[in-house]
Amino acid sequence: MPANESNHTLFALGRGREAESLGEFSGYLNPSDLVRMPVGRRLLSATATTEVRERFAQFALAWDVAGWDTFTPPRRGILVPNSTPHLAEWTPYEHRKNIYAFDDGHWFAWIATDHPQWHKLILGRDGTVIERPVARTYGPEYTRTQGLDLPQLAAWITAEATTRLGHLDLTFSARVQPGSSSGDPVIDLTVHTGHEVDGEAVTAELEAIAHAHNWSNPCDPEDRRFTFSVPLFDNVSEAVPGQIDVIDADPYEG
Repeated sequence: MPANESNHTLFALGRGREAESLGEFSGYLNPSDLVRMPVGRRLLSATATTEVRERFAQFALAWDVAGWDTFTPPRRGILVPNSTPHLAEWTPYEHRKNIYAFDDGHWFAWIATDHPQWHKLILGRDGTVIERPVARTYGPEYTRTQGLDLPQLAAWITAEATTRLGHLDLTFSARVQPGSSSGDPVIDLTVHTGHEVDGEAVTAELEAIAHAHNWSNPCDPEDRRFTFSVPLFDNVSEAVPGQIDVIDADPYEG
């Protein structure tokens, strides 16, 4: 994407070839920057094109006059990625651009990172903004995986591990943090064994099994369905082999 090196944040109506520029700013404006002021939160709460035009004009004036960033009026020939997820190529820092696009009644942000992609922006009740990558292939908002929860995944992983590592006479239990409190889904496995085993080999096998069940974001290889930590080896554990515990609190607290 050709870039104007003096402007690093673009606001637009729509995405793709039909996108219309609303204007640009010289620096990088992240979603957390926008919602720190009422005028920014008001802009991101707009739900119609007429509202967006009116509120963006107010936002741009306030942001420029306050001295936070220099506003550049709309220009022709802007390039805005379309809505199709794709593997992104690395872009030099000086050519990167954050893009905010109001499309189909929602705000989306294309954040200039090593793995740029579209994020749907959702305003939280506490005044914060949630960034939800649209390229993810999992979660309750996606038909493909909406019926698949972490306890089921943990059961599949332990069942497969029991089959593949059965010759070592191991049993497994799991502790699952769905992410409802922390926002970070976690699966922790405990390996129950009454004798010495090659821990590194078992861990590598378990990580390979977990990886096969852990869908990723095609635009960001680090954005996965859940966090899988190094398994705990325990000869004597309070957990019952085969047991899957679901907890709401941070599993690493206390």
